[in-house]
Amino acid sequence: MRALFLACVMALAACATVPDLPPAVALRGAPELPRFQLEGRLQVRDGERSAAVGVYWEHAPELDSWLFTGPLGQGLARIESKAGGGARMILSDGRQVIAGTAAELAESVLGVGAPLEELPRWVTARVRPQAEVRTLDALGRPLKVVDGGWSIDYIDYVGGAPDDLPRKIDIHRGDTRLRLIVDSWNP
Repeated sequence: MRALFLACVMALAACATVPDLPPAVALRGAPELPRFQLEGRLQVRDGERSAAVGVYWEHAPELDSWLFTGPLGQGLARIESKAGGGARMILSDGRQVIAGTAAELAESVLGVGAPLEELPRWVTARVRPQAEVRTLDALGRPLKVVDGGWSIDYIDYVGGAPDDLPRKIDIHRGDTRLRLIVDSWNP
């Protein structure tokens, strides 16, 4: 009797179909956006330290430029990073700090080891082939990705289309957590 029951269950399982997932526009193979601008808010926590700033980011193949502003919109700092190497931070008082890369600059000045070289892909939900996609939404967009030891959670997208960009993203590893809320995109 038990064998008959198992045979029936196996036969039913063999007849079941796995529903097709919609094409994952933002997943592997989706081209990286070569240029974009975003404006939003960035919260950074590293252990007990935390900061919240406004951010305006212009990304292009040859240059990334981030403007960080305080609560009243005043400029706190600007970071510029060239594709071939070289980054500088210009503080509101005119002082400059120079480093080999934007990641080195963030580490030395802010004490946060942020993965700035991966951020253009992560904030646009373009997943590298080496990344592990753990969860997709109903449209095939990533909800949870692990890449290089970092967890990227896509909390919200700007709309309901498969190719819409993320609106709220959490990026974290260990005690370091970045939350980006994008108020406007200009891809």
